[in-house]
Amino acid sequence: MKTWISYLAATALGLAATLLFGESGIFQQVMYTITALFVQLGGFVLIPLVFFGFSSGIASLRKDSKGGVFARTTLLWSVFSTLLLVLSSALVFRFFPSYFPASTSAGSDASTLSIIAPQSLSTLFESMLPVNPFYTLANAESFLLPVLVTALVFGYFLKPNVEVIRPAYVTMNSLSETMFRLARAYSTTGHFFLFFASSYWFSHLQMEGTIFVAGRFLLMLITATLSVILVVLPLLFGLVTRFRVNPYVVIYRMLAPAAAGLFSGSIFFSSPITISLSRHNLGCQKRVSATAIPLYTLIGRGGSAMIATLSILSLLYAATQSMPADKVILFVALASALFAYASPLYLGYEVFFISTIALQFLKIDLYGAEMTLIALMPILNGLGILVDSYIAAFGSAYTCQRLGVLTESSYRDIL
Repeated sequence: MKTWISYLAATALGLAATLLFGESGIFQQVMYTITALFVQLGGFVLIPLVFFGFSSGIASLRKDSKGGVFARTTLLWSVFSTLLLVLSSALVFRFFPSYFPASTSAGSDASTLSIIAPQSLSTLFESMLPVNPFYTLANAESFLLPVLVTALVFGYFLKPNVEVIRPAYVTMNSLSETMFRLARAYSTTGHFFLFFASSYWFSHLQMEGTIFVAGRFLLMLITATLSVILVVLPLLFGLVTRFRVNPYVVIYRMLAPAAAGLFSGSIFFSSPITISLSRHNLGCQKRVSATAIPLYTLIGRGGSAMIATLSILSLLYAATQSMPADKVILFVALASALFAYASPLYLGYEVFFISTIALQFLKIDLYGAEMTLIALMPILNGLGILVDSYIAAFGSAYTCQRLGVLTESSYRDIL
């Protein structure tokens, strides 16, 4: 069974299980515990996959003198997709504004923010700079930057331009292929993991209940998400590829990592699936899948920025009881885009982090009203990661197309 079908089936089963047992506290606790374990499993697969794949991929790109094209296309897609998505969300709010609903975490002590988000911009930038990437490699289960820095160093000097280096290059490439086999197995069995993640997601929303009495806010989120997935990203992808690749094939063939991102709220859980399926379902070269997608876990966070923009504007609308000025809407969108690049520091809370640090940067004091975001993190962060997964998929396909190495995968051959 194809992954896009099996993952949707697992989602339906998760919803059915929630409707039957969702009110049980034991059910919710079991689903949460198992989901947390599977998210950790995603990191277990992702970190060695990125280290070996990124190293061999960088070496291969350098060997064929493709590093410049790779860097340009990756940065171009990251910047333009992030800006376009936050501006699109600002337009959605401008013409379809909604108050942010009061959740069960509203009124919580704002001092707990230090656990999730930095209290100053200086501490934020200090935490982004690993002093010793080899030392911090051991703590990379919460941040991929040390892994990427270390792998970049290895990959740069792994270029097989002399005979003595060639055996090391071949070995690293073989290890990369081994990790891709592991990622493929993880992807084809991921629907089993998704059942538990979706069950917890639905049961949490059922227990919270806030979203069901805030129809306009929910409609705004869904409208913005569907708009960027079905219109904005395909249009941008079509423009940069000169409409030589069908973007809607990318959308349905990458439903599996998108669903994994939505229900887990973790880019670590969904990224191994994105890396594997971009190769098998989109026809991307291994070296591009193994390099571009890990980079997008850091710099391709336009989806999280988009949801943060809507959240901040909705909070302002609710706090002031008046529509924010167009200038304020624009500044909020741009601030969200800026701080999205630091959001991977706070996995699972990217939207909350972007919202909090953007408010600090813009000197907007909501007197702790941002705490109401916490209870809705599963849906807010989930929607952000869903869009981020598609950004990575479209970005890797764009890079391959510009490199001239994108191959067409028949439906029969896709996972």
